Amino acid sequence: MTGRKISNKPLFSISVAADLAGLHPRTLMLYESKGVLTPYRTGTNRRLYSPKNIMEIKFIQFLTQEKGINLAGVKTLLKAFNLCRKQNFNLKKELFPDYKEESPL
Repeated sequence: MTGRKISNKPLFSISVAADLAGLHPRTLMLYESKGVLTPYRTGTNRRLYSPKNIMEIKFIQFLTQEKGINLAGVKTLLKAFNLCRKQNFNLKKELFPDYKEESPL
């Protein structure tokens, strides 16, 4: 991945986000209900996803499909990653050096 900052701007509907990630839209709803993903909500309560959300979805897929971690474990790991990021420590890179982040677009 390049040094570009990935946008947090909500751009994609749930169907487009699911297509970009190679998932069914219902899977994104499940991720949301389990607390591992929080999309932006419009005034009419529609879900919108940012490019950064797409990268998060792909990482969740990596954890669940390649590492065999359930969604409760993913939720705990994501919390730990966020805490470490605040301390300028990249726990994700330390634990999963084989994961290569790529731009969602």
